[in-house]
Parts: sequence; C-alpha cells; structure tokens
Amino acid sequence: MVRLVVMTSAPARPRRPSSHDPEGRRADVLAAAKRLFAQHGYAQTSIRAIAEEADVNHALVVTYFGGKEALFMEAVGRFRIPQRSLDGDIDHLGARIAHSYVERWETMAQDDPWWALVRSSFSHEASFELLRSELEAQQTVPLRAVLGDAGDGPRRSAMVECLIAGMIIARYFYRLEPAGSLPSSTFETAFAASLQAAMSGPLPGLGAPPRLSSRPEAG
Repeated sequence: MVRLVVMTSAPARPRRPSSHDPEGRRADVLAAAKRLFAQHGYAQTSIRAIAEEADVNHALVVTYFGGKEALFMEAVGRFRIPQRSLDGDIDHLGARIAHSYVERWETMAQDDPWWALVRSSFSHEASFELLRSELEAQQTVPLRAVLGDAGDGPRRSAMVECLIAGMIIARYFYRLEPAGSLPSSTFETAFAASLQAAMSGPLPGLGAPPRLSSRPEAG
C-alpha cells in the first residue's frame, strides 16, 4: 500500500485589506520605513522589505508613495531654512540661520533616518544624488533668494553652504574636538559669526557685501 504524503507550506500571514483603515496603513508604512532606513540606511532598504515590516502588500506602498525616494523624504521630513530666519536685516542673518540649524541637529534623534542618508551618500550613488538634490532645495535656493543670484551672491551662498556642511560633519558626525563638546550655545555663537562673515563681511577677491533692506519677521 502506497501512502501519498502531501506537503503543504505554512499559511501566509494574513494581511488586512488595503480598504481597511487606509490612513492607519499609511502610517504603518511610514513608521516601518523610518525604522528600516535608520537601521540599514537608504541604500540597503527596499520597498519590499518596508512592505513586509508594515504587513502590507508591496503594491500598496507604491500606490501610497510612488517610490523609495519619495517614501524616504516623507518618512524623515523635509527641512527648510525657516522663512522667519531668512526675513529681516542681513546684519543678523547669520545668527538666525545658525540657530535654525543648531536647534535641528541638537534635537535630532540618533535613530533619525537622515543620519543614514548622509552616511550612505559617501559610497552609494543614488543616496548621493538624493542628498545633493535635497540640499539644493533646502539651502542653495533660499540662500540665493536672499543673497542674490548675481554678482557676489552665488559665491557667498557657496561659502555659507560649506560652513553648514562642515558644521554638521565636524560636530555631529565625527564629533571632532573641540567642536564636538562645546556647549550648544557657545557653538551656535561661533557658528553664527562665521556665517555672518561669509554673508556680509569682506572676503578676499569678493566685492562689497550685499545690502538687504529690513523686512518684518514672518509669523
């Protein structure tokens, strides 16, 4: 007598239908994306892995967000120099911008995926391109709108961007001393002075600093 043994695989974990609580499903995807991006970086995290983590169908993630880049940027949030920091007279512009950046990085959680993107950008082309395009949107465009897109404006904007990048890398990534251990208020004051010099001080090879009219602070 021959016995037939039928091998069956374990039942797949049931998924809730996408029509059930779509806002909750979307929030689950964002939370899963934030965890995985923080743990594995942008390059090593796939849409499929995020779908598995959130217990949703892969196609649902694409429907909600379109692709990994858009999902990443929504998960971490887009930072822009606050308009209130850009408004007003140029003589205090350095202090306002320094405060906005130091406040952001001092309060950023260590598991924030933004750390992973910056690290990934050193060795992963797609991460590099994403970071570069995001920095252009958050820094280059607003700074040139204030400092001018002609004459010395672009060069001064470039100096400010280099100072911001150096500040983030030295103090928050590599924690180089003494920058890494300075009290935040002391560091912010020194950073503000450097930004102000780049924006309105005399720089070798550059002409007169731009003069901006005072504008009321944004609400």
